[in-house]
Amino acid sequence: MALQTVSQILAPTNAPYINGSAARLRFSAAVLRNLYQGLVEKDGKGVDDNFVSASEAEDSAQIIVHRVLPTAINPREIGSSKNGAAYSQNQHYTQTVSVGIEILQIIDDPILIPRVQQDLIPVDLLKEQVQIFSDRLSTILNGATLASKYLATYLAKANGTEINETVLNLAGSGSAIRNAYVSANALLDEGDEDNGLDIFPRKTRICVIKTSVAPILKTDGVLTLGGANEAYAILKAAGVTGEGERIEDDGYVGTIDGVECRVISNESLKHGSLFLGFPKYELKNSSFLGYIASSYANARGVSTSKQTKVVDEVNGQGIRLLPYVKFGVACWYPKGNSLLVKEKSNIFGGLRTIFSSVASQIVFKVKGAASRLFPVFSTLTGVTTSSTSVSLTAQALDDWNNDHLKAAAFVETADAITTVDAFVKAYESGSNTNKGTCDISTGGAGSFAVTALTKNKYLTVLAIADDGSCSLVSKKVVDAA
Repeated sequence: MALQTVSQILAPTNAPYINGSAARLRFSAAVLRNLYQGLVEKDGKGVDDNFVSASEAEDSAQIIVHRVLPTAINPREIGSSKNGAAYSQNQHYTQTVSVGIEILQIIDDPILIPRVQQDLIPVDLLKEQVQIFSDRLSTILNGATLASKYLATYLAKANGTEINETVLNLAGSGSAIRNAYVSANALLDEGDEDNGLDIFPRKTRICVIKTSVAPILKTDGVLTLGGANEAYAILKAAGVTGEGERIEDDGYVGTIDGVECRVISNESLKHGSLFLGFPKYELKNSSFLGYIASSYANARGVSTSKQTKVVDEVNGQGIRLLPYVKFGVACWYPKGNSLLVKEKSNIFGGLRTIFSSVASQIVFKVKGAASRLFPVFSTLTGVTTSSTSVSLTAQALDDWNNDHLKAAAFVETADAITTVDAFVKAYESGSNTNKGTCDISTGGAGSFAVTALTKNKYLTVLAIADDGSCSLVSKKVVDAA
């Protein structure tokens, strides 16, 4: 379906021809709606929205939350030769620890609606744009919430901290999948001893999975849908139609081990990938399957208290829609997330190893796609069987034309690589020996030394900027001309 300009809409070629005569063309007053998923994690499950009020999110760049640390009190025995007197010799002082959430992401792109479009198209364009914005906001928040968990958990692993990561073999039996899932859920029962958390409460948990995972869980009988408890919960939330059908748009597909499972849409996954600084289909195509998370470990703050304004267009007749939403997400305790994967990953640790010479200059964080410094490739030449070097030019420019590109790496594989996760694993694999890095931070140009590239294999290059944004390009090896 192509985008249309006014000239295309009015073009006579758009009218149908019948026996050589142009037939009448009319526009429907109805509109084909864009459908987007609602909020997946809410109501105190998976992420807590109560730490930051709407007004705090609006007026602050960062919110600090304090937690009183538990004291290490142990019982003693009266009359014992050690600490057995009338009063205990041990004294404890109150200590606190602070965690923060940055409220720096903002959605405020103006939406222009020229009068000529309003006059020629019999649809309330303003109403539709407001509805689209409201619906799409949920998918953006879903993506940011997922990205914060993914980033914090895998950064913890890169820093040498044990994380919760469970492999789900979706090709296995239903009982094997269920057992693996129950084990993943049980990891949250172990809490986070280093941070004084004995357990992550079950009532705060949610399971979020990709759309490709849900059908397998249903077919194998892993998911259970229904029952008295579920019916009570739906009725209590008034989320039922007259026919008894659940009408929530949160992606609910069933329950496993007492935890609600919700599917996250591909649109939400795309936003999650971009918040991480990865290609937009990274999470959809990588080994990541989903997670079980507790709201006690994750927080989100959203300000929508400033109204969306509608003003006159300054460049001519028409109107300008001015949205304003400010938000932030944070994962305070990575052990409050239990990742579900096809195979384990150490994606950020791998990137640090590959780009060890500039690793200290790269900062991985959750950051809006419109402010990301994604590298843009200009050329990739010399990908032939007779080449001894491959030349590359790329840049990651900011608004002042400063280049933030740090380095690039390549690896030769049998198939094209489309995800950062797959690139890191291929680079670290001992079976792929044709690989290397080069510094392209000066002028955006560099070259790789290669040896005996194999015809019909693929050479994939990953370039990285100083804000952790990554771009990939794959090229098939051909014979020299």
